[in-house]
Amino acid sequence: MTDHAAIDMLSKEHKIILQVVLGLHGLAGHLREGRRVDVELLREAVDFMREFADKCHHAKEEELLFPALVAHGVPLHGCPLDALLHEHKKGRLLAGQLSDAIDAYHAGERDGGDKITTAIEAIERLYPDHIWKEDDMVFPMAARLIPAKDRERLFVQFTEVEARNPPGTHERYHDFARRLALASSH
Repeated sequence: MTDHAAIDMLSKEHKIILQVVLGLHGLAGHLREGRRVDVELLREAVDFMREFADKCHHAKEEELLFPALVAHGVPLHGCPLDALLHEHKKGRLLAGQLSDAIDAYHAGERDGGDKITTAIEAIERLYPDHIWKEDDMVFPMAARLIPAKDRERLFVQFTEVEARNPPGTHERYHDFARRLALASSH
C-alpha cells in the first residue's frame, strides 16, 4: 500500500462510473433510433448508480475524504467541497428520475423512451464534469494537504466502507459495466 492508495481507489472507481455513463449514452442513442432497450439492463444501471456510485464511492468521499480535507484547512462551505456535495445529491436525484423513466417505459407510456433519454442526458452532463473536478482538482489537493500517514489511514478506512458491501460487489458492478458497454455498442 502506498500513501496514494486511497486516491487511486477513488480514481479507479471513477473509470467504472464513466464506463457506465458511456454505456447509458449508447442506450439513449438506441432509443433515439427507435430501437427497444433492455429494461432490466436499465434497472441495473440505476442499481449501479445507487449502490456503486453512491454507497461505495460517494460514501468514501463524503464520510472520509471531504472531512479529512476540512480537517486540513479546506472550507466545507464554498468551493470545491460544497459544490461536489451538491452534485452528489443531484446524482441521487437523477438516479431516481431514471428509475421513474424506466417504469414509464416498461409500462408502455408513449413518452417513456424520451423520459429515459432526458434522464440519461442529465447524467451525461453531471458525471464527466464532476469526475474531472475531483480527479484534476480535489485529489491533487488532497495529495498536497493531507499528510501521507493520514492518506494511508484513509485507505484503511475506505476498505472498512467497502466491507459494508456484500462480498463481490465491485466484481459484480465491473461485470455490469462491461455488459452495458457491449449492449450499448450493438
